[in-house]
Amino acid sequence: MTHPDHEKNRAAWNDMVEVHFKHPDYKVKEFLDGWNSLKSIERKDVGDVTGKSLLHLMCQFGMDTLSWARLGAAVTGVDISDNSITRANELKKRAGLEDARFIRSDVLDLIGVIPKKFDIVFQSYGTHCWIADINRWADVIAHHLMPGGIFYIIDDHPIVTIYLTESMTYLDKKPERYRNERDYCDFDYIVEKERVEWQHPLSSIINSLIKAGLVIEQVNEYDKGYYQMEKDWYPDGDYWYPPGGPPRYPLMFSLKARKP
Repeated sequence: MTHPDHEKNRAAWNDMVEVHFKHPDYKVKEFLDGWNSLKSIERKDVGDVTGKSLLHLMCQFGMDTLSWARLGAAVTGVDISDNSITRANELKKRAGLEDARFIRSDVLDLIGVIPKKFDIVFQSYGTHCWIADINRWADVIAHHLMPGGIFYIIDDHPIVTIYLTESMTYLDKKPERYRNERDYCDFDYIVEKERVEWQHPLSSIINSLIKAGLVIEQVNEYDKGYYQMEKDWYPDGDYWYPPGGPPRYPLMFSLKARKP
């Protein structure tokens, strides 16, 4: 069943993806020249994907999905945005990765859309805040994993919310609704359409996966970010730090779980 607030986000992302696809920070040109967009942490934690099937949830325009394909995985990417999937299919053709598959679907509605199981379900960076029902999300993941398969997520640490906004608490149950705010990538672009985000503390994410029948294998936290959150942040390898270096609180987390 389509979630009405997810549909609001779908409309906003249909606009945002066009900005992101053309923005130099996303490095589409470098990707087409052979650059791999995956960062060092997820590549190490997920490991060798040669010959494995991989489902990428909330893949935007598929550059990370296709990067897994370049490493040998048989990939399927899913995103709620129509324009994201259009761009993903364009990118796979331009990159010569025609075997990759992209599907437009709300992650909460995915059961029944893809009639197969996967060795790996992957999700990353700036995604868990867009999920209205974290328990349904976990059920979708468990459903699409074959026995012995792994789920891996790396994303913003939920505690970052209390440092970015005064309107939400770490344990907030109410969604945050906002419009006419700048894009996280292009600081000069204002996203006019309403967006809706949800706060999921780490305990909720972990417990939802346990409830869905998965076994948690590792949880890690990091004092570095995956993108330039403000203009004065500086890069170090794949990651970003605020002025003064690592903060007193974590900026990212990762989690790996396995289906028995």
